[in-house]
Amino acid sequence: MKKERIKYIDIARAIAIIFIVLAHTLVHSANCILVSKFICSFNVMMFFMLSGYLVSVKNTNFWGYTKKKFIRIIVPYFIWALIFIIPYLLLGNSVGKSLNVKSSFDIVTILKNIIIGNGNNNALKQNSSFWFLPALFSMCVIYYPIIKISEKYKKQQILILLLLIIIGFVKVYFIHFIFPFGINTVLELGLFYYLGYLLKSNNILDKKIINSNITLCILLFIGLLACFTNTTKVAAIGYQYGIYVLAILSGVCLSLFFILLAKKIDYNRILDYIGKNTFGILIFHKFVVVIFQTKLGTISNYLMKSNFIIEFLLSCIIVIV
Repeated sequence: MKKERIKYIDIARAIAIIFIVLAHTLVHSANCILVSKFICSFNVMMFFMLSGYLVSVKNTNFWGYTKKKFIRIIVPYFIWALIFIIPYLLLGNSVGKSLNVKSSFDIVTILKNIIIGNGNNNALKQNSSFWFLPALFSMCVIYYPIIKISEKYKKQQILILLLLIIIGFVKVYFIHFIFPFGINTVLELGLFYYLGYLLKSNNILDKKIINSNITLCILLFIGLLACFTNTTKVAAIGYQYGIYVLAILSGVCLSLFFILLAKKIDYNRILDYIGKNTFGILIFHKFVVVIFQTKLGTISNYLMKSNFIIEFLLSCIIVIV
């Protein structure tokens, strides 16, 4: 039987994907650095948290669960990663010159990077957004036994969360090996997936104190403080977090803030529609964004380097498109 969708979670997913598109639109804009830093401090983490909120491992076995996730996530990943080689072949050099990034076409390297499934160092250059899909798949598979254990030993859930935070800290500062298929992201940001699961399994978002305006203000204040005192912009695709504790703090607080804000909105037809179609937006938005950034003459120039107001307003228009 098909599960009933949670309306405010779709609203939250819509907010997260809008911020991801906006971040990719602003990434090369000269005067929107602080806005970009703010968005990148939580947008990817928020998606992982929402994915954890929706996870369900009841009445499933590991192999059946993995097969289901492979079909839903990895099969489309391979199909679209291969299809997007075509526009990259046609536009890659001119786009690369416009954005001052390396864009040499080497089919063997491109195919190898698709199999490895990481986006660091411009590996998935045909569409860098694709890095999220292997990372999400690895997150689902690796966290399956962790969530199974958590459902059996509920009293140990906080200890498990603390252990995951320690694992992330050790990975960021002491283990610099790049694993395939987004496993680095699982180790560094998996606690957001698990935190999402904890929010759902313990009905935390239904508690009155969590939904108070005071809580929202505190979350926003701490999130902004952690974001702007961090030493660098968070870049999950490249495993860059600045001060890891601050990256985690801003990610948790701002993700919770926008999820709770979505709960207050409860329902909006446009956001609901967007929230139900985040997968397609994730796959296709980067192509539209790159066209605006590089192929529209004066508009592209204004988007990349004019002033804060023009760059931000143009970016919002692109997000709407």
